[in-house]
Amino acid sequence: MLGKICVSKDAEFCDSSGNAIQLRGVNFDPTVKFPADPYLPTRLPIAGKSILEDAENVSFADHPVPLAEVELHVNKLKSLGYNCIRFPFTWESLEQKGPGEYDFDYMDYVIDVLQKIRSIGGIQVYLDPHQDVWSRFSGGSGAPLWTLYCAGFQPTGFEATEAAVLHSHYTSEKKEYPKMLWPTNLYKLACQTMFTLFFAGKDFAPKCTINGENIQDYLQGKFVDAVMRLYSRIQEKAPELFVENCIIGLETMNEPNCGYFGEKDLGIIPKNRNLKRGSTPTAFQSFILGEGHPAIVDQYDISIFGPTKTGTQKIDPKGTKCWLTAEERSEVDARYKWERNEEWLPGQCIWKLHGVWGETALGPELIKKDYFASLRDRTAVDESYFINHNFVNFYKNFQSKFRSIDRDALLFMQGMVFKEPPKLLGSDLIDNRTVYACHYYDGMSLMFKTWSRKFNVDTFGIVREKYLNPAFSVVIGEANVRKSFKRQLRDMKQEVKDVLHVPCFFTEIGMPIDMDNKKAYKDGNFSSQTAAIDALQLALEGENLSYSLWCYCSKNSHKWGDEWNNEDFSIWSMEDSSKTKEPKREEDGRLDSEASDFIPFAKKLELDSPPCADRNSLDFDGIRVLDAVLRPFPVKIHGQFINAEFDLPSKTYYLEITAKVDAELSPDAHSFIFLPRHHFPLEQARVRSSSGRFTYYREYQLLKWYHSSGKQWLKLSLAEENQRDPSPDCVIA
Repeated sequence: MLGKICVSKDAEFCDSSGNAIQLRGVNFDPTVKFPADPYLPTRLPIAGKSILEDAENVSFADHPVPLAEVELHVNKLKSLGYNCIRFPFTWESLEQKGPGEYDFDYMDYVIDVLQKIRSIGGIQVYLDPHQDVWSRFSGGSGAPLWTLYCAGFQPTGFEATEAAVLHSHYTSEKKEYPKMLWPTNLYKLACQTMFTLFFAGKDFAPKCTINGENIQDYLQGKFVDAVMRLYSRIQEKAPELFVENCIIGLETMNEPNCGYFGEKDLGIIPKNRNLKRGSTPTAFQSFILGEGHPAIVDQYDISIFGPTKTGTQKIDPKGTKCWLTAEERSEVDARYKWERNEEWLPGQCIWKLHGVWGETALGPELIKKDYFASLRDRTAVDESYFINHNFVNFYKNFQSKFRSIDRDALLFMQGMVFKEPPKLLGSDLIDNRTVYACHYYDGMSLMFKTWSRKFNVDTFGIVREKYLNPAFSVVIGEANVRKSFKRQLRDMKQEVKDVLHVPCFFTEIGMPIDMDNKKAYKDGNFSSQTAAIDALQLALEGENLSYSLWCYCSKNSHKWGDEWNNEDFSIWSMEDSSKTKEPKREEDGRLDSEASDFIPFAKKLELDSPPCADRNSLDFDGIRVLDAVLRPFPVKIHGQFINAEFDLPSKTYYLEITAKVDAELSPDAHSFIFLPRHHFPLEQARVRSSSGRFTYYREYQLLKWYHSSGKQWLKLSLAEENQRDPSPDCVIA
C-alpha cells in the first residue's frame, strides 16, 4: 500500500511521519486531447461540417492507452524511478454529446486504467481536467463542441475569419504549419471570447443567458459538474484507489485564461503580449473579421528579444461569419434544450450585441475601446483583479463541490501560466490539502525548438515585466543559463510560499525533443536535448521541487510527434524502441563506502511500495534522453531537504539534509535514495557521507542511509579502477 502524501508546516511534501518526500513523474499522455474512435489527431481535418456533425459520436476510450498496454508503459515509468503520474482528461471526453449527457463508458475505461496502475504498484496519480485554448475545435483541446454553440459560434467559419487557426487548416497544398503556432489562438476571437464568458460573462455579457442563468454560471456549472461526476464515479466503483492512496488528488482547470478581461484598448495590440506569431489582429479586428469584414492585420514572428513585426496582411472572410445564423441557432437550441434571453439576437457578434462596436455608413466602428477595463459599477479591473476575484470565485465553486465529496485528497489549484497566484494567505479557501500547480517552459527552447549553449533569456522575468527592455533579460553562457533556470523556478516557488504557503508542484515542465529540425532522428545525437532537459532537472532537484514532465506519449512518432499540433515532447517514442541502451544488469558487485559498520542483511524493504521497478522489470526501450531523465533522487528523507545536485557529465550526486533529532535513537531513522545503476553501476559506485552506514537494495536500486541527526551530506560518485576499496562497507540486499 502506498503512503499518504502530507504537507509539512514548511509547505513541503512529507509522509505521515513528517519525512520529506518528492513526487516526480510525467503527464500520461497527450493523446487524451483527441478521440480514439475515430482516431482524430490534430493533423486530420476537424473543421469540415461533416466532422462537426459527428463530434457527438466519438469516444476517448483507449486514450491514453488500451488497457492491455498499461503495464508496458507504466513499467517504463517505474524503471525511471518515477512515483507519480499526472493523468489528463478533457471535458469533451466526459460530456461530448451534450450538457448532462455523460460518457460513462469512457469513465469506466478511466477506472480500469487506474486499477491497472494500482495493481502495478508504486505509482500515485492525480487527475487533470485538461484544456488548451479552450477546445480542439478552436485549435487546442478540452471543451466539447456544444460549448462553442452555446456561445453562438459557428466553427465552420473559424478558418475564413481566423477566429481560430487549426493544425488541420494547413493541408499539404498549403504552407507548413509553423512551429508552436497554436498558442497564438489564446488571442484569437474564439478562445478569448469563451474564456471571457466562462470567467466574466456576468460582468461583460449580461444578455447572454441560457435557461435563465448567465452563460458564465452555465458553463462553469457544467464543467465542474462533469469533473465531479467522473471523480464520484471513481469513488463509487473503485474506493480502493483512494484507500490505498493510488489517487492522491485532483487539479483544477489546466492553464486558465482571462480572455479580454482587463484589456484597456481593444483597438491596439497590448504591449505586454509576449506571444505574437503569424497574423496578430487587435481584439476589434477579430470582432469584425468574425462578422465577415476584411481587415489589414499585423504579421509577427518571434526573435530572441521577443515578437518582431514582419509586415501586414489583408484577411478577407468574404462575408463568411463565425456566428450561428437564426436557423442554425434554432436547430442547436432545440437539440440541447436551450432557451436564450430574447435580447440575445442570433447571427451577430456578441460583443456587437453588447455595444462594444457597431456598424456605420463608413464601416465597422469601435465604440467602447475600454469595455473590458471596468465593471458595470465602474470598478477598474486588470489582470490582478481577475486573478483575485474572478478566478478565485471559480476556485471557490470548484473547491466547494470537491470538498463536499472528498475532504482528504489534495486539491491542485492551477492559476494562469507565469502569472501571480491569488493572494489567499490565511483564507478559508486554503487548507493543509492544497497544492499550487505551476507550469514552466523555457521560451527560447519552446518557440525555436533548439538549445543554445551560448545564450538564453529569463522567460519568467520577461512575462512579469521585470526588464525595461527584453535585451536586459539575456543570460550568456550555458552555465549561466542553467543558473537562470534554477533562479526562475526558485522565484516561482518562493512566490507560492509567500502568498499561499502551500507546496509548489510543477505539473508541467519539459523540453521539445524535435530540436534542430529533428536532426537527432537522423544522426542519433541527442546531446542538445540531453543538455536542455538536464538543465531543467538540475533546477528542479536543487529546489526539491516535485514535478510531472510533459510528457510521455504512447503514439509518438518522428514524423508527427505527439500527434497534437506538431508538438514533440515525449520522453518515449515507438520509433526509438529497441535503440535505447539499457544499463548493465549485473548480478554481483559491491559499493565502496566509508561507512564503518556492516548492516545486517535486510529481508524486507521498509518502504511503502517502492517507486522503482524491480530489476527483472526494468525497461528503457524507447526512452529518449535517458541520461537526463533517469536521475538519483531522495525518495524519503528522515528530516528536511537542504540541497541536491546531480552533475551528469561527472556522474556525481550530492545531497544535503537536516536530519531529525531522533536519528541516533529511532529504528526508522534512515533515508532512501534512488541510485540508478545506469549512472552508478555497483562495481564502480562510491558512497561517501558525513555519517552513517548503508544498505543497497539491488532489486529496487535503492540506497538506505542510516545517518546521525543534524546537518548531514551524502556524495555518490564513480571510482576509478585503482581507487576501489576491495572490502565493501555497504551491505547489498
